[in-house]
Amino acid sequence: MRGKDVTLEGVSITYPNGFTAVKPTSLRIEAGEFFSILGPSGCGKTTILRAVSGFNEPSEGRILIGGEDMAGRGPNARPTALIFQNLALFPLMPVWENVAFGLEARGIGKRERRARAQELLELVALGDQGDKLPSELSGGQRQRVAIARALAVEPAVLLLDEPLSALDLKLRQHMRAELRAIQKKTGVTFIYITHDQGEALTMSDRIAVMNNGVIEQVGTGDDVYSRPRTAFAASFVGEINRIDGRIESVDNGTATIATDLGRFRARNPEQLAPGAQAMLFVRPEAVIPEHGENRIAARLVRRDLEGAFLNLFFEAKGVEFAVHVTNDGAAPEVSGDAPVMLGFAAKQAVILPTGPLARTGQELAAQ
Repeated sequence: MRGKDVTLEGVSITYPNGFTAVKPTSLRIEAGEFFSILGPSGCGKTTILRAVSGFNEPSEGRILIGGEDMAGRGPNARPTALIFQNLALFPLMPVWENVAFGLEARGIGKRERRARAQELLELVALGDQGDKLPSELSGGQRQRVAIARALAVEPAVLLLDEPLSALDLKLRQHMRAELRAIQKKTGVTFIYITHDQGEALTMSDRIAVMNNGVIEQVGTGDDVYSRPRTAFAASFVGEINRIDGRIESVDNGTATIATDLGRFRARNPEQLAPGAQAMLFVRPEAVIPEHGENRIAARLVRRDLEGAFLNLFFEAKGVEFAVHVTNDGAAPEVSGDAPVMLGFAAKQAVILPTGPLARTGQELAAQ
């Protein structure tokens, strides 16, 4: 098996009711890459996946796989395989027959099908499970059967639509490593759809952050986490603190932003000019009590223990700040209204144009 590159050239997808799920999008996914599309529900990421697989046709633009235009080719005529959230294994077929199902449809004899199924089961560490029924396997094992079945037809591109969402946390974490290892072994191009930032950051060579039909940023996990380019990307990928303000001055790649909490200096990657409305973003692990050139006087209001780490929550003039520190006994205790000076370095904060933000967990829960 060998992966192929996937290119979207000005692709947009509008449904018959007039709703545009994907706005004009150009994107290149390299052959053999583990590429994730990350975004909230309804952002258009599954629509892109279905368009690559042939279940949706673009309203505009074109999709190329390995340099070949896929226009007019249905799912069975494309070098792709698709794994949905619902694995859709055949419950009364033994595992090896589930894996070999696509080969039977191609007219391959039983002996060859069985041998190929066994090779793939060995690949996904299920070599001794071929004669069991899917109901006799664990959730993670069933997931690997679905992957083996998809790989049986030798796709150049494997499309995965939130395949781990039904698994519990520990099994999801285990399967992340399994999926990445399988992708590396096969060299197949993986396009992975998820709303789970941990999955995307852990497994991917590159990530596209998507919102409201638009890809806002494409980059490595380090890029989208440490160097976000939009307010949405900053607020969706991981936890982050935000302060609103206006650019006061700029200097050699940094800017000073004036806010209700004071003036702060940070990176200015979008080269915002003085007078522009802006947002300063800084990660909780970059905020350190009593250290850093940017200082904020705040009051500790909550202290959440997570074993080796502490999540501290401060308040300053109605603005909440999260701070993540190691549980080494040095963190401050909650003590009434005693102020604590928080600090962060300019190089660990970023100033971005004011824009839409990701909804918080509290806002989603209130729906």
